[in-house]
Amino acid sequence: MGWAFWIVVGYVATIIAGTVAVYLALGRKEREYGREIAGLRSALRNEMDLRLKNENDLDSARRFEKFVLNHSSDMMFLFGVAEDGMPGPFLKVNDCACQRLGFERERLLRMTLPDLEEVEAAGRGVGYSRRELTLMSDRTLLERADALQRAHIAHILEKGRVTFERTFITADGRRIPVEITAERYDDGSGRPAVLCSARDVSERRAVEKALHETQQRLRDVFANSPIGMAMCDGNRRLTGVNRAFLRAFGLPDEAELSRFDLFDNPFIPPDQRDAMRRGESVHFETCVDFEEMKRLYKTATSRRGQAYFEIYVHDLGHDENKNVKGYVVQVMDITERRRIEEALRESEKQLRQAQKMEAMGTLAGGIAHDFNNILTPILGYTEMALHMLPETDPMREFMQEIAKGSYRAKELVEQILTFSRRAEPEGKPIHILPIVKEALNLLRASAPQNIEFSRVIKAQNDIVVADPTQIHQIIMNLATNAIYAMKDRGGILEVRVAEFSAASGTGRGEFTNLKPGRYLRISVKDTGVGIEKSILDRIFEPFFTTKPRGEGTGMGLAVVHGIVANLKGDIRVESEPGVGTTFHVALPLVEGAAAEGAAAQAAASGGSEQILFVDDDEDIVKVAERMLSTLGYRPTCLAQPNAALRLFKMEPDQFRAVITDQVMPGVTGIEMAREIASIRPGVPVILCTCFSEAKTRQEAEAAGIRYFLSKPIMMREMAEVVRRAIDDAGGTTTGA
Repeated sequence: MGWAFWIVVGYVATIIAGTVAVYLALGRKEREYGREIAGLRSALRNEMDLRLKNENDLDSARRFEKFVLNHSSDMMFLFGVAEDGMPGPFLKVNDCACQRLGFERERLLRMTLPDLEEVEAAGRGVGYSRRELTLMSDRTLLERADALQRAHIAHILEKGRVTFERTFITADGRRIPVEITAERYDDGSGRPAVLCSARDVSERRAVEKALHETQQRLRDVFANSPIGMAMCDGNRRLTGVNRAFLRAFGLPDEAELSRFDLFDNPFIPPDQRDAMRRGESVHFETCVDFEEMKRLYKTATSRRGQAYFEIYVHDLGHDENKNVKGYVVQVMDITERRRIEEALRESEKQLRQAQKMEAMGTLAGGIAHDFNNILTPILGYTEMALHMLPETDPMREFMQEIAKGSYRAKELVEQILTFSRRAEPEGKPIHILPIVKEALNLLRASAPQNIEFSRVIKAQNDIVVADPTQIHQIIMNLATNAIYAMKDRGGILEVRVAEFSAASGTGRGEFTNLKPGRYLRISVKDTGVGIEKSILDRIFEPFFTTKPRGEGTGMGLAVVHGIVANLKGDIRVESEPGVGTTFHVALPLVEGAAAEGAAAQAAASGGSEQILFVDDDEDIVKVAERMLSTLGYRPTCLAQPNAALRLFKMEPDQFRAVITDQVMPGVTGIEMAREIASIRPGVPVILCTCFSEAKTRQEAEAAGIRYFLSKPIMMREMAEVVRRAIDDAGGTTTGA
């Protein structure tokens, strides 16, 4: 029993031990499986949490994408790309696209990007011109458009992001220019897609167009401005110039102008140059000598001489780095303006002179009547005394000097009146030589002692048609200038009078503007300082003078030139600085019947007719009565014009002529002439005036007056006018 027991016990123990071992092993396995299941459960729970988070994130992303799409101010489109490379229908569009294009969302989602584009614009956008698109057929156009669309989509997918411009057609046919930004889009499906944002650039295009037009206008204004303009950078280098600027300086192009320093040249005033160096804007006027400009800067300017310019130099300010942005230089040629301003100043001087002369004329007109009334008895009694005194009487010399002084006073009044009135003196045949001699005698008395006078007369005929005052002015002005030229060192004043033929003159000082014929040459020569050649052409200009202020008006030679021209003559000048000057005056001679008429006038005689003389001045009435009586006439002289009219009405046939003063109290001479003509038509009326105004003469002629006497009355002139008036009316010397 023993060993069998122990065998059994051992067997049982082995079974128990195996069972325990198995149980223990199963327990470990169960614990391992439990741990593995717990890990799986945790991983599953984590995965579920992650999927839930991803779903939430995806939902948030979709909500955000929808929000961005619908709240974007740009039109947004998402479309896929078909297998043939063409863009597919839109997958998504935002609210802005629907609103701007005017399509319902459902309809828009059935459309593609090419459906929205203007075909012509799309073709041009990828390289086709308008002409090429016009020549294409519809089929060819569609085929090429599809090919271009495929290439364009491939380009977008390759680059990832592309920006281009197109024109969309809205539902109502409007065109909207847009800027499209297209980029590759991955929706996770693996299929290619494109997301586009299209921005309406209508306003930007309008602004760009307006900006372009404004810039073009500014370019046109710059190019075509009559004001010369040049643009320079901050370093004062020329960057642009317009035609007016080049024209002002006579330059062909910008390259020639770049040779000339606009900011530092000798024609800019020093203070303005300094201001420009300090960076200031300046404005100044300057004179540019183009010969000097050509010499200094080797410029090919076409201008000559000098010109005046008004110049503005504008500083354009500074940039953010405080550097000068640039400069604008404006130039205006003011040469003509300067000339006009100078002419205006001269005109103002002439106006002031004219006003002075007008005032003098008013004064002269006021005093001439009384002054000549005073001279009339002086001259009248002197002439009658000379007529009565025998040739051997020593009193004749005194009376001749009185007459000479009276004649000078008469000429003085005539000169004042000639200067103060616009009417030209009336010319008649006169002898020149007595006037020349008289003028030289006047000048000799006032000339410096170191000036010698010489007179050379080589003329048989000295009769010209002129007014004595005009000839006197010519001699006096030319000789006065000659005396002034010799006042410091003295010299010789020579006056030559000679006849010549215009066709035969060939020497110096001869004339080229005269008609063929006989002329009288009056030459006034001095040995003074002479005239510079540079101003010789200007000496006859009004108000031009080389004399210091206060010593000359510049009118003397201008007056001489005007008188000579009015007398149908000519004037020439020869001068050499340091040697002297000679003025030659040519005046047409009077020959034949006219010369005989002049001689006949000098020998006019009196008569025996009854003459009515009327003047309100008692002294003139007395001297006129004596003068007419001396001439043989039977005068009736009255100082009351109304009494004279009453007398004429009572005995109209008694008088063969009437002499009346113009200015009288109560009635004028012209009014008296009308009364006389109404009483007895045809009786000659001689109007006696102190000065001959054109208006007075016209009124007198309208009243039937044909004959005039100038005060102071000289007996010779009275004899001539009265005799001619009676003879023209058919009178005789046998009585009334």
